Amino acid sequence: MKLTYRLLALSTVLTCLLGASSGQPKEGVQYKRLAHPVAGVDARQVVELFWYDCPHSYAFEKPLEEWAARQTPAVKVVRIPAVWTDEPDMVAYARLFYTLDRLGIAEQEAIPVFQAVRDRHQRLTTEASVVRWAAREGLDVAAVRTAYKSKAVTDAVEKAPSLRERYQVDEEPTVVVGGRVHTSPSQAGSSAEIISVVNYLYRKAGH
Repeated sequence: MKLTYRLLALSTVLTCLLGASSGQPKEGVQYKRLAHPVAGVDARQVVELFWYDCPHSYAFEKPLEEWAARQTPAVKVVRIPAVWTDEPDMVAYARLFYTLDRLGIAEQEAIPVFQAVRDRHQRLTTEASVVRWAAREGLDVAAVRTAYKSKAVTDAVEKAPSLRERYQVDEEPTVVVGGRVHTSPSQAGSSAEIISVVNYLYRKAGH
């Protein structure tokens, strides 16, 4: 069953504070190793598992974008929509992501989607609602409609749950570095502190 970052147990908060006091993220506290490393990925690969209707994914989107852009060379974050097959809205938002990704605009439209879903409470979970949103955004509506119904997008959506399982993610947002270690706001302590943990893991992976 998926875990969402809504309430932090007091013990988690305390361990995060204790770990932070040393000035360096602690394994087992601010980040953890995957039980089974993901084979065949670059040591500095940065993967984010997210959900458009998650407030914490929304809060994390811009800081992650800014961190990635500051790196030399800039980091290309691999974004994977978090999907549990028994959550229809997650499946629907995965389709929206892969539609935008197929059109090459998933990154530039990330914040507008979050704003529509989280700030304006629009449910972009059907073709009709996505097309209306695309029209308001000034996107190519015909291209959006075609991509939304395409076999390539359908195949990507069907594979999304297995991708989440491959990266052993049970909450969103979660960042996995090098297919070996992962962190999240609930581990790092907050959506802001997760960036420093991601930066540490990324630097460490380069050595």
